[in-house]
Amino acid sequence: MVFYAKLEWKKAHYDGAYVRAYETVVCQNKEVVEIRVSASMGAATVQKIMDIEIVWSIDGNGGITSSMSVKKDEEFPDLPRFGIRLFLNSKLENVSYYGMGPYESYRDKHRATSHGLYRAKVGEMHEDYIKPQENGSHYDCDYVELANGQFGLAAASEKTFSFNASVYTQEELENTKHNYELVKSDSTVLCIDYALNGIGSNSCGPVVMDAYRFDDVEFEFGFKLVPFVKG
Repeated sequence: MVFYAKLEWKKAHYDGAYVRAYETVVCQNKEVVEIRVSASMGAATVQKIMDIEIVWSIDGNGGITSSMSVKKDEEFPDLPRFGIRLFLNSKLENVSYYGMGPYESYRDKHRATSHGLYRAKVGEMHEDYIKPQENGSHYDCDYVELANGQFGLAAASEKTFSFNASVYTQEELENTKHNYELVKSDSTVLCIDYALNGIGSNSCGPVVMDAYRFDDVEFEFGFKLVPFVKG
């Protein structure tokens, strides 16, 4: 359970953060449509948390490549996580991935896992904590696929990433006090993360060790989304 770290994140208004776009430029040629966005992430009553330069490239087969250049304000505390969240068709319930599994894994919590190819249903990837909280991430992944019997979506990156696929939103996990009160989303919720902060939080032990902190101030994040139809 993230406790003291969570208080610092809320004090920095991370829970109310949103993205604001300042400029969007669209370029097109015979092979690709490219969308360049200059944006920031901030929250009410505080200065900008970070600046983000984003490039989305969409090819003729429907593949979407994203690259992000991020510069965070050093006055803010370590980030809890950074990535994107997708709300997908709930029929995409079959997950396969190459990374740390079969149990949940984080940068400082993966001794019980091993690196390999794993498959599971989205609903099976939820860790049923009595007090709902962040769970089910899979660390050090090369790719992840979500599919049903007919179609699917794959996400891959040159650098390994973490992902989480769930029947619950992060807001539902945060705001619900007991596991039996959880309400499933109408979508399959997929998070593709550049990084997450370590789980250790001084709630029942020491603070996160430096090796497991997400203390990056400037970083690059890129991945590709590829839709597919099964023959």
